Amino acid sequence: MSVIWRKVWFDLWHNKVRTMLAVLSIAAGVFAIGAVFGMVDQLLSGMDQAHQAITPSHVTMALTERIDQNTADRLKNIAGVEDIAVSNSVTIRYKLKADPTGEWRAGLLEMRADYEEQTYDTLQLKEGTWPEKDNLAIERLSSQFFGINIGDEVIFELDKTDRALPITGKVRSGLVEPPQFGGNAMFFTDAQGLERFNIPAGEFNQLRVRVTPYSPELAREIASEIKERLGKERVGVAFTFYQDPQEHFGRIFVEGLTLVLQILAVISLIMSVILVTNTMTALITQQINQIGMMKAIGGSTGVILRIYLATVLIYGLLAFLISLPLGAWVAFSITQWFLNLFNIDYEVFQVSSRAVVYQALAATLIPALAALWPVLTGAAMTVRAAIATYGIGGDFGSNWLDRTVERIGNRLLASAYAIALGNMFRRKGRLALTQLVLVGAGTMFLIVMSLSASLMYTLNTDLNRRRFDIRLGFDDPQRQNRVLSMLRSTPEVAEAELWYETPAAILKQGQRLKEAGIGTNIIGIPAASAMYKPLIIAGRWFQPGDGRVIVINKDTADDNHIQVGDTVTLNLFELGDAEWQVIGIYRLIFNDPFDVTPIYAPLEAVAAATKQYNEGTRLHVRTANRTPETIEATFLKLKNMFEDREMEINNFEASTMIQDREEAESQFSITTTMLLALAIIVALVGGIGLMGSLSIGVVERTREIGVMRAIGARSRTIMGMFVLEGILQGLFSWLLAVPLSFIVARSLANALGQVMFDANLDYQYDFSAVLTWLVIILLISALASILPARNATQVSVRESLAYV
Repeated sequence: MSVIWRKVWFDLWHNKVRTMLAVLSIAAGVFAIGAVFGMVDQLLSGMDQAHQAITPSHVTMALTERIDQNTADRLKNIAGVEDIAVSNSVTIRYKLKADPTGEWRAGLLEMRADYEEQTYDTLQLKEGTWPEKDNLAIERLSSQFFGINIGDEVIFELDKTDRALPITGKVRSGLVEPPQFGGNAMFFTDAQGLERFNIPAGEFNQLRVRVTPYSPELAREIASEIKERLGKERVGVAFTFYQDPQEHFGRIFVEGLTLVLQILAVISLIMSVILVTNTMTALITQQINQIGMMKAIGGSTGVILRIYLATVLIYGLLAFLISLPLGAWVAFSITQWFLNLFNIDYEVFQVSSRAVVYQALAATLIPALAALWPVLTGAAMTVRAAIATYGIGGDFGSNWLDRTVERIGNRLLASAYAIALGNMFRRKGRLALTQLVLVGAGTMFLIVMSLSASLMYTLNTDLNRRRFDIRLGFDDPQRQNRVLSMLRSTPEVAEAELWYETPAAILKQGQRLKEAGIGTNIIGIPAASAMYKPLIIAGRWFQPGDGRVIVINKDTADDNHIQVGDTVTLNLFELGDAEWQVIGIYRLIFNDPFDVTPIYAPLEAVAAATKQYNEGTRLHVRTANRTPETIEATFLKLKNMFEDREMEINNFEASTMIQDREEAESQFSITTTMLLALAIIVALVGGIGLMGSLSIGVVERTREIGVMRAIGARSRTIMGMFVLEGILQGLFSWLLAVPLSFIVARSLANALGQVMFDANLDYQYDFSAVLTWLVIILLISALASILPARNATQVSVRESLAYV
């Protein structure tokens, strides 16, 4: 072994605590890089591969009326259509035979013409048998979430009988809303089974279309042509869902989040790099005398560089060995959990090659670059300067800051603790680097918590625009006077309105325009209504006396260059066409691209345009006592009351605002949890940095500790001095992080809101998080100080006075 490697080995082995802290500080950042970038690669590729495997349709259309196979075949003649597959989908209510007195639950029943010969959006049989006649299959996620298994028997309310149908299979669908996010149970039957629900064999209400050659523009053109042809046969399109055949539709939900996570992972790595700089600065400072001696006996600058850069390289390699398997395991586990939410199997352990390369660079090259400045500074010193240097901060007290700190300590603290305050400022460079990490951790934590608070505040603000507690959608239009008279006899109802909703298509100069979501519905609201008013960003909301005026979504306006004052034509299919003037543009903060996009208009004008006077399809109710218990009880009471009178409720349009809030919060909880997890990693990096800084301080002040022991200082006093130094550093970082986060959080929250939701958030700084972080940072500081402080108490007088 050469002299260089003997020196490197000696420094590593005889300073195990410093080695451990340096390795852990690098490993934390390298782990974050591996976990996040590995997850991103596997998540997106896993989603895309699973999506491509089901042969996705390019356009899925839900029809307002059923069509036969001949009609579907005629649509295949449209230029650019590769093929069209037909199917059925109906909303149902169900309960289990094992719980006959239980409540009816909302669900979805789907039918494919031939399960053995599927064309597009193919289903996979995971267990049991395909459905046939009186046997059902259940979607796998629904089975897991609702606890419905093979062998269970289900009663459907739509069937109008108490006959229970057995579950004989479990099916995986690539197009299912996760039940965790509010999705309902999904069942499958065949054509014979669907006849039980008064849907004759050979009639269908869903089209799955592929175009050739694929392009998003061609898919929309074909969809428009299909809508035109169906409209001539008085068949409307309730919604249109577009899919890219190469990219999973769920990408839009995760791409913004993954971008934010990658940014935070890089920040975590930067903080780890700062710790490397801190560690190497301390090491060089501590060994200045050794550097002088090596130079005096002929050691060149290059030799010095090789010694200390080799030390950094070994730190990095050890960190790489720790972080590589841990990062790969975490990346795979999170990917598997996330993909399971999207009903994607991901069982074979995989490692992202890109993440491994990034980790290797992050563990070796980046720490070496970070250490280059302190190493070059030490290696460039002359023999005389190196040997003459007193590397313990002997110049403390030589400037105004040192004297100010000393005066404050002497006035407010006991002598031992005043020393702790002075020691904190002794190595100002190291203090600055340690504070940079701690302040960064605190700032990130407070920003993440403020982002979470802003998400919830924005959600609350948006939901508070809905001044109703219950919404019920009817399958068919109902008479206003009948519905409202029934509600007048219900004491729990304080106020109610019946709105009218129907599918629509927007045309401008005869051309069908691009839709922001999966379709467009016009919703007629009483002009004087106080039940709801969206966020208006241009123009105005309608008022009593307005005629054919509409308020449209910002995305629709932007995509089609529509401005306030423009006139467009609304094609209401079998209800006719009419021209409307745009008087306002609204913004949906949480815009789901898989929802129908509303166009709002005065109810009176919609009734005149559709000739559907005194009718409505959507009931909105505000209860007298707005407690959660009253709202839920009234919701069930109204549903049962209407359905007892054969006024069927659309289960997908029936909910309380409490349920809507819970579903929205569950979607955001994943985002905030993952952001918080990275903030915690950064906090741990800060704790490691503080521990390293204090440990180095113990080594540097070994002789001082011996002197204090020699004049009677007790172990408790010495330990308290170092613990207080750590706590003071944590408190100081908190004082800096709070105003910094307050300044930065608003702009960063808006930027993150644009990335994730394409909208600025309603900003709310989380002041409660300020106290939370104070507790956390004091706890981290105390824990990080214990080991260095304990080591300080182990130093004997003889060892300390012999220390060089």
